Amino acid sequence: MTYGDPLAMTVAATHHSIEERLGEALSPHHDPGRPRDAQAATDTFLAATSRHLAAVEEVLVDEVRHTVPDHEPLVSDYLEAARDLEQALALLKARLYGEAHAASLGWADLWTRVRGRLDRHNRLENELVARLAQHGEPRDLDGLARAVFEAETRAPTRPHPLLPHRGLLGHLARRVFAVADRFWDAAEGRVIPDPVKPRPHKHDSLMAQYLVADPKFDDHAEVFEHKHRHPESG
Repeated sequence: MTYGDPLAMTVAATHHSIEERLGEALSPHHDPGRPRDAQAATDTFLAATSRHLAAVEEVLVDEVRHTVPDHEPLVSDYLEAARDLEQALALLKARLYGEAHAASLGWADLWTRVRGRLDRHNRLENELVARLAQHGEPRDLDGLARAVFEAETRAPTRPHPLLPHRGLLGHLARRVFAVADRFWDAAEGRVIPDPVKPRPHKHDSLMAQYLVADPKFDDHAEVFEHKHRHPESG
């Protein structure tokens, strides 16, 4: 494993988790004894996705600005994609909660919009991670996975597309709305899933570092990496 992998793995795992929640929201729910299952699945998808968007803006976007040369086009494209996705999520939430301005919107069209914008967002987020791995300091990258996780634990759980997305104003707005969201989550009995925890960094052995021509000379690395083998059955 190379430095920066915990961040890439955490982002990939979060994308996979959100995709699973999207699949659950789109799956038919026919149990007459559980009429709210479909709404709960959609609401859980909204919460997980909204929270991750806020955490990426809080942590990764700022890190790209400070670390990656010529970052402005990538940051601008990412923030545009994030806002577009948040707008789609806001319409989905409005339709789910029966708000008048969204009552005439078709579910199929809403889900198609969300699906397309989620794909674009994930592609650009992966580009943020790749550019950070290319230009960032290894030990800084290792801490970003934990920082994203911690940011998700205190991020807004509802889409807020009209909030500022940059700088101190964006940071303060996310904090204020996160508190408000948690108040209403508790009042409504809303189930909010836990964010994906990053895997602890596994130090490469010195021999593995040498073989891939990528020595880090980590004080905690073993000379050889020991793998535990299970005895064969029979």
